[in-house]
This record gives sequence, structure tokens and C-alpha cells, in this order.
Amino acid sequence: MPTRGFANQTGQGGECRTITPKWPASTAVAPGDLVWWDTSDDTHKPMSSYVWNTNIATTAGTANAVFAGVSCARRLATQTTAGGVADGMIVYTGEFCFDCDALGAAVDPGALVSFAANAGADGLENQKVRTTATAGEAIGRVTRPAAAGQTCLYFTLLTPLIFGGPTAAA
Repeated sequence: MPTRGFANQTGQGGECRTITPKWPASTAVAPGDLVWWDTSDDTHKPMSSYVWNTNIATTAGTANAVFAGVSCARRLATQTTAGGVADGMIVYTGEFCFDCDALGAAVDPGALVSFAANAGADGLENQKVRTTATAGEAIGRVTRPAAAGQTCLYFTLLTPLIFGGPTAAA
């Protein structure tokens, strides 16, 4: 089991930068949740609330454009007022370690990382990732070699909303 810090940060990937969040009322958010910027109500939300569209490739491709980073907040669905900085920031740079399905093959540093589908394949996971070969789906790049069968990935965030995507930021 890898050693993880608060919000799945490793503390090994250099500087962690944050953005000021705008959390909606009555929405649960946990430290380590991948979050997106909902332009319809101008708030940040966990990836599980992003609307599923056909399959993981299509959904990840559209979610990529509004991905904001990793939550440091802990909010409960019972909190009926909107939140902000006092609840916790959103980290948009740094190295993280997130769970993934057991890897079918070894993964080398530089491989692209994206969102993972939930077990029902009808939504996104808040704290799980997968590798992808498609730059338009990617939210980061693997930083440490991962052996076949491994169930976690170390990666650097390359938040598309901030940096314009992994190919532009690499």
C-alpha cells in the first residue's frame, strides 16, 4: 500500500498550487476527490456529479475541459449553505497517488492518466483513475513506473482547465 498524504498527495512532486473553490450547498465533497468546474452554476463539484455521456472515452473527453483539480475540502450533503476557502482549497499541481483497476501491463512514466468509470459504467469515480492513450481525455502524466497488476498510479496533475491539457503542459 503506497504512503499517501492528505487528499492523496505524495509530497514528492514539487510545489502544490491551489485555486479558490466555490462549493455548492448540499453537495458532499471529500479530500482527494477529483473535481470539476460547473459553468452552469459557477461552482466546483466532485466528478461523480458530472453527466455521463455514452461511454468513458466520450465522457472523459468532455470532462477534461472543465477538470479543476483535487479537493482538499470535506463538505457534507447536509451543509445547506455554499462554501469556499474555509472548507478547503483545490490543488491543481503536484504529484498524487490514486487507485486504479489492476493494470494489465506495466506503465512507464509519461503515460497519460484520465478519469475512471464507476462500477456501473454510467458515471465517473471521484477517487479513481485509469491510463489512456488519448491526450484529449488526460488530466496528468504517470511519474513512477507501475508494474502489471499494480492497483495505484503515481502521477502529476496537468489540469487542462488551467494549463490547456497534458500535451501543452508537458
